[in-house]
Order: sequence, then structure tokens, then C-alpha cells
Amino acid sequence: MTGIKQIRNKKLLPDLQKEGELTKEIVLSTKEKHGVPAGSRLFSHHTLASVRKLSFYHPFFLPKDSLDIVLAATYNHSTERFADKEDLYLQPETVGCETWRRLRNTFDKLPEVPVSLGHPMKRGGVTERNSPFSVKLMNSGVHSSQTNPGYSRQPAGGAIFFY
Repeated sequence: MTGIKQIRNKKLLPDLQKEGELTKEIVLSTKEKHGVPAGSRLFSHHTLASVRKLSFYHPFFLPKDSLDIVLAATYNHSTERFADKEDLYLQPETVGCETWRRLRNTFDKLPEVPVSLGHPMKRGGVTERNSPFSVKLMNSGVHSSQTNPGYSRQPAGGAIFFY
């Protein structure tokens, strides 16, 4: 999906919901970054690598051997001729494709969805409600006593003509 902007995550814990799960909560000595002693701030701040090394973090997908790494590569031997040796090991996340793995401590900010009509839809009550009986139509019945200003009704056919 194009237009996704990656913004730096300034929180104490990285967002790894796509990669794996934590079986128990991470103990933080503080919830804030500013105005606390340096030791408690460093103890509470985690990086991507430090969370991945925790014993109670379980990734969803973990390559078992070099064959898994080669199979997940972006190289396609049927379309690419005379590829370099490193092309066999290029992973989609290093090329720029969106995958299950995060390389930086960022979160995705989705672009605003363009409005299809060109203006935002307004929600709310109706401010003015016209009665359907007060509308003066061109093809009104012959028994209607009202006529539009500047028009007169012919007695023969009931049609409206401008004089």
C-alpha cells in the first residue's frame, strides 16, 4: 500500500504485534521518559533487539535454517538472469516491501482517505424541513387556487402560460 508513512516510535516499548507475542508483561520502573533518574529510564526503555531477546517473547515466524532464508528472498530465478550472489539473500524488508518484521522502531501512519464526493459528509439533524404540500410545482392540479407570480391560468386547458 503506497502512502504509508513511518513515524518514529517515542514510547518506551516498541510495537511488535505483527512479529510475535509476549507471554507476560514487561516490568517498567517508570512510565515517563523525562524527569526521572537515568537508571530507571534506561531500565524501562527497550529497543527492538532487547524485546526480541526476552525469554517470554515468542515470534510467530522464525527461520530454522539457511533454506528458509533463501526461500523468503526476493530473488526469482525464472525472471532474473545472471544475478549476483547477494541477490539470493536479499529479504523483502531490506528492499522496502512491507513484511511481518520491523527493522526500525517506527509505527505506520496511514494516509487520510480521500473523500469520494469532494467534500466531507455532514452528519446531524435537518435544520429546515419543507412540507411537500407547500411546494409550487409546474404541473400542479387544476383545482389549485394558487398561481405563480407573473403567470396566469388559461380556463380552457389548465396549462400555465407566461404573458
